[in-house]
Amino acid sequence: MTKSVRRTINVELLNRLRDVLGGRRVSHSHLDLLNYARDLWPRSLIDVSRGELHHLPDLIVWPETTEEVSRVLRVCNEMRVPVVPFGGGSGLTGGAQPMCGGVVLDTKRMNRLERLSEQSMLAVCQTGILGAKLEAELNRKGFTMGHFPGSLGTSTLGGYLATRSAGQAATLYGKIEDIVVSLQAVLADGTVMHTRTAPRRATGPDFNQLFIGSEGTLGVITRAHMRIHLLPETRAFRGLVFKKLSSGLEALRLLMRAGVRPAFVRLSDEEDTAYTMNALGLEVKGCLLVLVFQGRQTLVELENEMAINICRQAGGRDHGDEPAQHWFSHRYAEYYRQSPIFADEGMIIDTVEVATTWSNLEKLYKTVRTALAKHVTVLANFAHAYPEGCSIVFTMLAKPEPDDGYKLYDKAWDAALNATLKAGGVISHAHGIGLLKNKWLQKQNPAAFALWRGMKKRLDPNDILNPGKIVLDGEAAC
Repeated sequence: MTKSVRRTINVELLNRLRDVLGGRRVSHSHLDLLNYARDLWPRSLIDVSRGELHHLPDLIVWPETTEEVSRVLRVCNEMRVPVVPFGGGSGLTGGAQPMCGGVVLDTKRMNRLERLSEQSMLAVCQTGILGAKLEAELNRKGFTMGHFPGSLGTSTLGGYLATRSAGQAATLYGKIEDIVVSLQAVLADGTVMHTRTAPRRATGPDFNQLFIGSEGTLGVITRAHMRIHLLPETRAFRGLVFKKLSSGLEALRLLMRAGVRPAFVRLSDEEDTAYTMNALGLEVKGCLLVLVFQGRQTLVELENEMAINICRQAGGRDHGDEPAQHWFSHRYAEYYRQSPIFADEGMIIDTVEVATTWSNLEKLYKTVRTALAKHVTVLANFAHAYPEGCSIVFTMLAKPEPDDGYKLYDKAWDAALNATLKAGGVISHAHGIGLLKNKWLQKQNPAAFALWRGMKKRLDPNDILNPGKIVLDGEAAC
């Protein structure tokens, strides 16, 4: 039995929202409130394993249009009621948890690919659409957006934009902030704003980037123009093994310097190669580098050949296409390990994803790995490579004593992010900030933190939009 506290329903709020959406798209059933009380933040899975949910919303609403979102926010702003935008609920930082109760605004009924321009290579989408659905619809028309996060089947376009998501093919197609061209967002008072659709602009600050990564604290993103690409003619797969991680990193750096752009990149350290790849049914020793090229056949063949030569010169042993094909066909399995079943088994599993430049990459890897290893088992891979540097994804694994889960989890994260700042890395590459990382955001850049708080106060003076996230300390906002 889950322990939770349900507050008294605000009848006026309930009735006003029913006037906006109708009775069937406003709910205060206890089952719905439980379902929307958390996202997939692993720390909240500890709550679930203990039969506890600490923060229930008061109401759930399901708007279908930008106008309905505007009317909902107008009501909530007038009544000073918190609103938490909610996409697929697959976030890993607590960003969608209703810390102050209030209204959870589920966007998933805003799920249409509205139109596609082959001439301009743009797709216009409502942001509640699931990534897998959007990709399938684009594929049927011969296109791809090129954004493949591990949570593709359970996450939304709005979630990608709100958290500055990275897909597995970010090395070729870029992160979500590189794919979006323009957007529409609803502010706290119900005002609808949009940026103009153009390939590039010199019209002052880029307001796309103000809302991208804001995690629902500045506005609710309801529509976006997204760049699309032709489906690839072909793919080429390659697996190479390095005796030393440093050799694999040098090979990756040289690939980027040479202008070789694999769609999918993953270099695993020895522990990750042994654990993760073996779990996927692939037995490899050393540090495995997986490369997947896709696009026009002639270009793919050339880049694959160039990559093999560069990696061999850096000390890589060519293992052919089978390791990469095997990883590619199982690449979503890792994400779904982070599910309630692990909480039920008493396991803690989470990912610390950081980034830095090539010149600082090994220092960051060694510093964070050493800090984490004092508390948990650590695996690491390098999954998004760019000309300037690379991200590192550390996986932490532990099975604490029944009453020690929170303590161990918090100690591990404290160690990891303190070490990241010490080594000059950024505390998040793709998963956002949420509740998990907000106290380190201020340490990372105090001036930017102060500027963010000022923007929040200007755009949301009543602090109704996702209070307690990014710039504030959880319940201090309630």
